[in-house]
Amino acid sequence: MKQNFVKILSTGLLACTVWSCSFLDVSDELAGGISDISQVFSNVDRTKKWYSQVFNNRPDYSAVWVTDSPMGNPWTAYSDEIYTRLANNAGKYTEWNSSNSNSQRWNTLYGSIRQANIFLEQAHPIVDEGGPDADRLTEEEIKLYKANVRFMRAAYHYYLMELYGPIPIVDHSMTLEDDLDLPRNSLDEVIEFIDRELKECMEEMAQEPYHDNENLRAVPTKGAALALRAKLWVYAASPLFNANPIEGSNEIHRYASPDLERWKRAADAARQVIELKNPDGTKAHELFPSYQRLFFTNFGNTESIIVKCRNLTNDVEAANGPSGYQSCRACTSVTAELIDMYELKSGRLPSEDPDYDPQKPYENRDDRFYASVLYSGVPLWGREVELYTGGKDYPAAIGQRGCETGFSLYKHIDPLASVVPAKYTLHNHQILRYAEVLLIYAEAMNEYLGTGDDDMCTDEMIYDCVNEVRQRAGLPPVSGLTKGQMRELIHRERTVELAFEEVRLYDLKRWREAETVLNRPVHGIKVTQEGGTIVYGEKFAVEERSFPMRMYYYPIPQSELDKNSALVVNPGW
Repeated sequence: MKQNFVKILSTGLLACTVWSCSFLDVSDELAGGISDISQVFSNVDRTKKWYSQVFNNRPDYSAVWVTDSPMGNPWTAYSDEIYTRLANNAGKYTEWNSSNSNSQRWNTLYGSIRQANIFLEQAHPIVDEGGPDADRLTEEEIKLYKANVRFMRAAYHYYLMELYGPIPIVDHSMTLEDDLDLPRNSLDEVIEFIDRELKECMEEMAQEPYHDNENLRAVPTKGAALALRAKLWVYAASPLFNANPIEGSNEIHRYASPDLERWKRAADAARQVIELKNPDGTKAHELFPSYQRLFFTNFGNTESIIVKCRNLTNDVEAANGPSGYQSCRACTSVTAELIDMYELKSGRLPSEDPDYDPQKPYENRDDRFYASVLYSGVPLWGREVELYTGGKDYPAAIGQRGCETGFSLYKHIDPLASVVPAKYTLHNHQILRYAEVLLIYAEAMNEYLGTGDDDMCTDEMIYDCVNEVRQRAGLPPVSGLTKGQMRELIHRERTVELAFEEVRLYDLKRWREAETVLNRPVHGIKVTQEGGTIVYGEKFAVEERSFPMRMYYYPIPQSELDKNSALVVNPGW
């Protein structure tokens, strides 16, 4: 088995080119006649293509309906945000094992790490190629390229850790002389490696106002490195690793002892992003004025920090648009659990506001509700959406195409685009944005300060960060909360602000809440039409959900365990 692994690595070393979709498995045709890796990096065009390919495996959080894309986003459906029949639903967790679990990212991300390592080792300035007018790669360009590639290598290690827990650190390209049985590094080692890489590479990264430059819109900046550091440390500081590890975890999976300073490191990194300036003195990052349009706007959108841009497509609209519209597949229904988390304009939850009318659940809600959720009566593409029983967008039976919860996904759907007739739009899929940085600071500093949940939260910047996010949503500011009340609020703000952006599941896991929140059904609301009036009835269970404790860490693929005898399986697998 190991012999076969070596062969694949060798192929990747010598014959792989940047035109291949899979870095470790490339055909002779795709190899383009290149027999030695130096032939790539002696050529300007090939070097730049290799560089661009390092960025290819950023997650695509738009594809919530996809199960077979390693960097797609079925994770939203595995939480309590949506129900989708096409995501191999979370209730099947109990049937998974290391050989059949969905959405493995191990091979994909380690392939990208390998690409990054080879670039860092092989790329060099090209002073002259074919004459004075030929393309060149200057030392300054290579230095910037390598800083950006180091950032991506750190990011790919983070995405692996987020899913699998601590993983082997691979900071160089493997050769046939290397020991291929790589053990998992400890949590502390992985966190420190990613942190060190981000701190070092950011010194060489640009911090220009690139959001108005089409050619630079996907290039990471110093702000991206700082923001990822903040997310890294808020993850490390959370209960799953820092205070309340799951049974069966060991020194690989957790810190030896809790330390509040980890929260402080997260807060400090987030604050650096908040205070970051462009060379001209303007703020590097600010909230985009429109919550809805930030997902379809590149230029001038400094809320975007790490983003994956998809130009001029309507595939998201086709996959998620209500079923009554021609060629729309209605893959995603929003759960009642998420609906209940959106506050009213009063700042109260529906269960807390005496003025809330359950027959008008869409009135006077958080602005993010209207940008994220479709309900019956919303005008879309020339008519009003009909998600009630018997409506144009309701399925004939459970399991058929259509809305199954009474509410459908709107976020990521551009009302200015359409499927029939075809009208395309830019999809700006946020991986890490400024709103999350504000909430990271608030969460981390709230956990760092005070000793008990009943202590008052008195840090003004915590309130400033939370209220900045709430203000855009049309909600009143908060004040005078205890540490425990602020924690509850921040958790809810993260849920609704970052809904459908591959955040909720990982949040529930790091907070050690997944075994409670996800071990119960998700619900829809019975919606009917009576005498021309939409009637909202009782909640009903649309799907049973389960969350075995072993799902806190995703299973390492059995194929990798067979190849690498030094790998230790995750608890419960």
